[in-house]
Amino acid sequence: MKKISFIFLLLICSFISFVGQSYANVISSNATSQSQIDLTDSSTGDPDLTVKEGITAINDNQQNLIKGYDSDGIEDANIILETGAKLQGLHNTIMIRQSDNVTITNSGSIISLGSKAINMRSSQNTTITNNVGATITSLNNAISGEEKDSDNEAVSGTVITNSGTIFSDTQRAIYLYSSADTATITNNSSGVMYNSNTNEVVHVGSDSTITNSGTIQNRNSPDNNSIVLQGNDNTITLKDKGILVGTIDAGSTTGNTLKFQHGMGQGYYYKTSGDFTLQDLDGNQVVKGSAGSVGQGASETLDELLSYKSINLRNFFSKYNKLDDQDVWGETYVSNLKRDAHTSNLALEYDLTNFGVNLISKIDNANFVIAFEGGRQDFVKDHKIDYQNISAGIYLPQKNNPYFNLDLFILGGITLKDGERTILTNTTTSGKLTIDSDYETYEIHTGIKKNNSSSIPDFGFAASYSMTPSYDESKYFSWTDRHVGNLSIFFEDDYNLINNKDSKLFLGWTLDMRKMLGDKKQVYSINGTSATYEQHNNLTNEISLIANMGYEKKFSDKSKILFSLDAKNTNRYTKSVGANISFKSKF
Repeated sequence: MKKISFIFLLLICSFISFVGQSYANVISSNATSQSQIDLTDSSTGDPDLTVKEGITAINDNQQNLIKGYDSDGIEDANIILETGAKLQGLHNTIMIRQSDNVTITNSGSIISLGSKAINMRSSQNTTITNNVGATITSLNNAISGEEKDSDNEAVSGTVITNSGTIFSDTQRAIYLYSSADTATITNNSSGVMYNSNTNEVVHVGSDSTITNSGTIQNRNSPDNNSIVLQGNDNTITLKDKGILVGTIDAGSTTGNTLKFQHGMGQGYYYKTSGDFTLQDLDGNQVVKGSAGSVGQGASETLDELLSYKSINLRNFFSKYNKLDDQDVWGETYVSNLKRDAHTSNLALEYDLTNFGVNLISKIDNANFVIAFEGGRQDFVKDHKIDYQNISAGIYLPQKNNPYFNLDLFILGGITLKDGERTILTNTTTSGKLTIDSDYETYEIHTGIKKNNSSSIPDFGFAASYSMTPSYDESKYFSWTDRHVGNLSIFFEDDYNLINNKDSKLFLGWTLDMRKMLGDKKQVYSINGTSATYEQHNNLTNEISLIANMGYEKKFSDKSKILFSLDAKNTNRYTKSVGANISFKSKF
């Protein structure tokens, strides 16, 4: 019995001791005149502090509301604001001067009505995590770290991870002074850092890293600075769809690197001051003269689209050539093509939706051809091109060719293009800019084909050429003229599954192998700085396999109609499906 009483007494003493210690380090009731909490007071136990969920602790006249220093700062401490908790003071709401290894985790609000919500003066190894929905704000610098004590301890090893909001009305969101070094600042996709004045939003010293996937914004003007580097050997990485508003200023410092990871093909232009080494982690070509990059899709796919147009015309002629009574023949078609991205050669992903009409009419021993096509090429990184094409020429069937026992065609045309791309830039208030372009491409298509018996596939050669004159986009980007050619060899055949007097059902296939001819280089400029893009060798050769199925119905001696479906697969990561309706009418 005495042993049980002793154990019970020991448990009560331990509980009283725990309650006394927790009371000093936990704020669990609201206060509008919160007394200063001194985390250096050893009588309260360890220097940790927790502000419980939804609790508000305010004293608008109190400096250093949470005091983490005396003759020296606290060490190995954790300061936690739970969800919806709030600390609000006059200056230095949390003061951890000369501290070491302090972790502040905020899921609520840390507010200073004057200077500095968090002051890390002469502190080392401070970790600040501002969670989603949390706020750190001050009229002056919201988070500050400066060397200002007699021991000359530099602010170093600071880690700030923001998924909430950090802002200042009159100064900076984060101000690490020139002597501060080895900081790591990460602004996640939900993170927002901003100010509303002419100062920069983020200021760091040397040997530090800033990574932005969220928003860093000078809301006063994009002509102000967003990030200032006051020391050497810093690295800034701009990632994903992150927004930056305001100039990146390195001053006269050296050894700084500016990296980009917005995705392959994403256009951007960032105004910088000072010297940077530029790197695009997705392989895009980045151009100095500040820092810019532009997706090469419009230029890189010229040969590819030229080839698809040639195949479309050849398939049309094959259908016409099989008519018993060749007079007037026409088809309407629609197709959707998708190309996947490929990082090794910077092939950009896009969808191409097009529709068109091909018409042919007999004139003496030849046939006049006119073709209309419109569509949209939609690249994955905020770039689209609407186009309209008209082409005209002559088709000479093999049986009507007095010179060679071959099919022969030649057409010329023009494609009008209306481009629109949205780029990331620190020169606008939104961090984005929509840029327009209007230009044209001139084309020539020609080819010959030998039609063989049913047991031997038809085969032929085709050549295409396009010329795109120089043009300027509405902002930043300019392009010099580009000449592109293709040479193809192809095989094709079809097989009748049903061949009645009034109807036919058939299957067909085409194998097309092409090579791009001419210069693989595109000369362009970004904000006046010239650069050259060279198309990868893997993107200049293509093998296409096309399968099709059709049904033809004859209504009378004067008219018939044909429905067909086709599917295409290529070795350039491209797949497409299409449908067309062809008709014949004799008037």
